[in-house]
Parts: sequence; structure tokens; C-alpha cells
Amino acid sequence: MTKKIKESETVIVKRSQIKEAPYNPKHHSKEQVDQIKRNFKKVGFLGGIIWNERSSNCVDGHKRLQAMDIIYKYDGTPDSDYDVKVEKTDLDEKTEIEQNIFQTKSRTDFDDELLRILVPDIDYTAAGLTDHDIEYLGLDLNADTANEVLQDVEDFYQPVKDQKEVEKAIKKELTDDEKIQQVKDVKKNIEERSIEKIQNMDAYVTLSFSTGAAKEEFMERFDFDPELKMIKGERLSEMVERID
Repeated sequence: MTKKIKESETVIVKRSQIKEAPYNPKHHSKEQVDQIKRNFKKVGFLGGIIWNERSSNCVDGHKRLQAMDIIYKYDGTPDSDYDVKVEKTDLDEKTEIEQNIFQTKSRTDFDDELLRILVPDIDYTAAGLTDHDIEYLGLDLNADTANEVLQDVEDFYQPVKDQKEVEKAIKKELTDDEKIQQVKDVKKNIEERSIEKIQNMDAYVTLSFSTGAAKEEFMERFDFDPELKMIKGERLSEMVERID
């Protein structure tokens, strides 16, 4: 019979019961914490906090804890306390410190080739990857955008091509009066399509905020990543309709 592996116990504890390990050697930047906070708002808290009942210290998951503190506005007072799902352990001080380091250093490196296949079909920022990671992988994720621009240019000049083709055809088959009328119709069609195209090219609005915090508050109000520089108007309209 195979010997059973000792397991942690998933329990719910109060935030006030968890201490941040004073010796924790891991660096937690504001950017990393903000990234986790955005992920929580997108998919929820999926676990990952290891708590040592003996010392009350957080063994692993400090960034998750900090992100939740921001979301729940925890300031250490009883009124701001909240429930946290943790993996409860019972470790001595030496083992706790060892596991604090091990839980980070033991994580597996990525298979770069598989990442190159997966990343183009996902939002890489939502996966915790940075522009530096994308550059390291040698990916050019702006290629699709460039193709869209080229297609827009092609579409813009399509009426001119249509006119030339029609004019070639009508010269062969129509009477003089019919040719004149056909040319007028084609020109009118081209004019209407060009006006519509120009209006579509002007279909944008720029929002400006007095501070970065004001922008972040606005973006989070509509559940958008605060780091985004451009949002499709249709997406914003959908979010407004849901909120209303």
C-alpha cells in the first residue's frame, strides 16, 4: 500500500489571524500587487496562501494577501477584518523559513517553445507576462494590428478601383446616355462610401484624467485593466449597460 502524503488543511481564518512574516526575503513591488489585484477582480481568488498556525505567519502568498487588503480596505481594525481561505500548516520556525524560500525557488521554469504557441491567442498581461517577456520570446504581437491598418487603407481605396472597373465595362456595352448616367451613379456611390469611411476613421474620443489615480478609479469602475491605453467604444457601452 502506498504511503499517503501529508497534506495541508484548507480552512477559513480571519485576516487579523495572519501575520506577514517579518523575515520574508521576497520583494513585492506595487506593480506585482496591482497585477494580482486586477486578476482577483477578473477571475476571483483561486487560493495559494500558506499559513503556519503555530506562528500565525504567512509562509507564502504575501502578494495575494496585500492585494486582498487593498480590495477589502483592511487597516487592522475589527471593522475591516475579512475571511481568508488558507492552507493551514503546523511548522517549526526553521522549517517555516525553509518553506518560505522553497515555495518560490521551486516553481518550474516555462517551456519557451510552448509559450510562443500559447501567448498570441491570449491576453499576455492577464497571464502575468510583461513586454520584456514578450521581447525575450521574440514575439511580435503588433503584427495583427499592422494588418488591420493595411486592410483599412485597402478598403479606403477600394471605391476608386471599383470605379475604374465599372468604367471599363460600361465603355464596351452601353449607349452614350447610359454611360453618362452610369458614371454619375458610380461617382455618387463612391462619394457616399468615402464619406462613411472618413466618418468611421474619425470615430474616436480621447479621455484625459488629472491624475493616474483618477484614471485607475475610472478603469476599475468599468472592470478594465488600468494599464490599457485604448478601449473599444462598444466594450465600454456594454459595461455601462450592465451597470445600469
